[in-house]
Amino acid sequence: MYRTLLLPTDGSEAAEAGVREGLRLAQALKAKVAFLYVLEPLGSLLLGPETLPYYRELLEDLRQAGLAALDQATRLAEEMGVPFEAHLLEGPAAEVILREAEKHDLVVLGTHGRTGLDGLLLGSVAREVARRSPKPVLLVPYRRA
Repeated sequence: MYRTLLLPTDGSEAAEAGVREGLRLAQALKAKVAFLYVLEPLGSLLLGPETLPYYRELLEDLRQAGLAALDQATRLAEEMGVPFEAHLLEGPAAEVILREAEKHDLVVLGTHGRTGLDGLLLGSVAREVARRSPKPVLLVPYRRA
């Protein structure tokens, strides 16, 4: 039924809840997982040539954060004996996840649970993926302790 699961992560506690649930499911199904961290473009956030060195530093910091999130996820997979692959890709998060979803049987995605104005202003990658995914999506709500 589900042989490969896509487990996107942004390194947050909410995403980690999705990763853990996805790994438990993969373990039970004897499935393989693909971890995905999306490095979002910063666009015109930084203006002018004088900011170029800072832009490169920020981009490298974000890349390192992505690698750390993937490292955490792969360590969990190793501990649980779940076969995995890991990818750090660039682009708009929802678009990249949707494109990668086509290669897998199920997407397991943690949600931050933002509502109201926060949800409206910040948007929701999980909502967009659930709405447009070509494959089934399991949303894992994050519950703060």
